[in-house]
Amino acid sequence: MYFRGVKLRFLVLVLLFFYCCCTKTQPVAVDPTPFTFTTTYDSFITCTANSTKILFFNVNVLSGSIDTSPITYSITNLPANTTVIPATQTVTLLQSGTFQFNIGDVPAGVDTVNLRISSAARGIENHMILLKVGTPADYTKKLAGTYPGSYDYCTPADSLYPYTCITYTLPDTPHILKIRNIKNLGLNFVVTANISSSITIPYQTIGSYKIWGAGTYTHDTPPHDTAYQMIIYDTLVRGLDTERCIVHLQH
Repeated sequence: MYFRGVKLRFLVLVLLFFYCCCTKTQPVAVDPTPFTFTTTYDSFITCTANSTKILFFNVNVLSGSIDTSPITYSITNLPANTTVIPATQTVTLLQSGTFQFNIGDVPAGVDTVNLRISSAARGIENHMILLKVGTPADYTKKLAGTYPGSYDYCTPADSLYPYTCITYTLPDTPHILKIRNIKNLGLNFVVTANISSSITIPYQTIGSYKIWGAGTYTHDTPPHDTAYQMIIYDTLVRGLDTERCIVHLQH
């Protein structure tokens, strides 16, 4: 009986030792600080048709951690002929981002687009951005004049045709340029071109010809670098004959 009592007391001591002295797993502390933030950006964008604009934005973390609370940004309610890249983006540690607006043929005026902000902390928010589309600069007066050094490079014919081309504007008609004797087809062959940040020759019929095309304008080459030159990629159709040329209008 004595031996059994000793064993019982020994077992109780062992159990008390494990209960009091063994290391316990402590729970991981969770940061109770809520995640709060603000977003700064320019809410007024000035642009012109057929242009590109960049919207920058920054995230200011007020409390908590953005690393475990990502924020998603997107642009909605875009006007017609306008796209944005990327369509959506998620921001964490970089705390900033950009959107590229590709503005197409949009009439002058003010359009309202939305910057959508989505986060677990605040749900979905929509913020207004004003997109002011202005009238592009009218370069027709700078492009009007005489171009004695004009020539074409055409296919299927592999040859150059030097000639003098004359361009002029119309009273009270911005962005319209008349091109006379283009492709050396005579002074009565007058093509209408639309001038913005580039050149557009809409499809048109002149006598027995049909012509259309597009191009660009830049400063001319020295010694005429204070003037402008034009390069137009055109298609000319007469009956069953089709000719494609690179038209160079230069001084």
